[in-house]
Amino acid sequence: MLLKSHFWRLLKELDGHWKRSIFSSSFRMTKFYGRKLSIFFLLLIVGALGFYSPFIRNFFVAFSTTIQTLYLDTKETIEKATERHFLQSQTIETLRQKVQWLEQEMLTCRHDAQKYHTMVKALGMKHDHRADFIPVASQGYAFLGNFQQIWLKDFANYDPSKNYGVIRNGYAIGIVVAQNDRPLMILAGDPACNFAVYIGKNRAPGIAKGLDAKHMIVQYIPEWMKLEIGDQVFTSGLDQIFPLGVPVGRVLSLEKMQGFKNAKIELFGDTLHPNYVWVVDQR
Repeated sequence: MLLKSHFWRLLKELDGHWKRSIFSSSFRMTKFYGRKLSIFFLLLIVGALGFYSPFIRNFFVAFSTTIQTLYLDTKETIEKATERHFLQSQTIETLRQKVQWLEQEMLTCRHDAQKYHTMVKALGMKHDHRADFIPVASQGYAFLGNFQQIWLKDFANYDPSKNYGVIRNGYAIGIVVAQNDRPLMILAGDPACNFAVYIGKNRAPGIAKGLDAKHMIVQYIPEWMKLEIGDQVFTSGLDQIFPLGVPVGRVLSLEKMQGFKNAKIELFGDTLHPNYVWVVDQR
């Protein structure tokens, strides 16, 4: 009898627990789906208000426009900063190349000066301090197709009645004459370019005349004077165009003429790229 009453009490407890579990689960599910429905209806209301209300619609349009403008401004700022960075890098590289070029030019000038002093000492020459060296820029070809005649910009104390020498990288490369009262540079490759020179250790005199961009012919060399292939050619200064001792070229070949001889010489200087030159003003 006691066992039977205990069994029925246990059965009632299980039944109560089962009912409470079902009620609790139903309540949680109802609460979950209730939240979902609330969010859905809230979004539906906002969408309807945005569709029908000009204020809300304008608000969303203005907000999206502001975001778009901010994005574009930020993008443009980043692009400009990147462009400035690359431009600065290019400028630095350009300046670095110019510095290297100037260093090479400085070394070349030092080398030319050393060669000049060595030649002066070997030939027993004296320095000529009566000449001014004026840096002048080229202005353009005088005649199309002739690379050996170039207009120069006017320079200080220019005198159309005088002829001037032209030096580049330490070498004699031409002369300056007046053409319509303007300075015309005639380079050493032009037959109209003539100046006085010495050849070799014996200082054989002659007149150098242009042949082509890389060569000149030295004419009227005394027949009895001894010359050799490879002899150095330099200005004599006797024509009052160049000072004494400016290197011109070296002898490639010799030709005997009637009463004198000619020498074909290879020019040391570059006559095709005379952007800037030194004009020699003999006082």
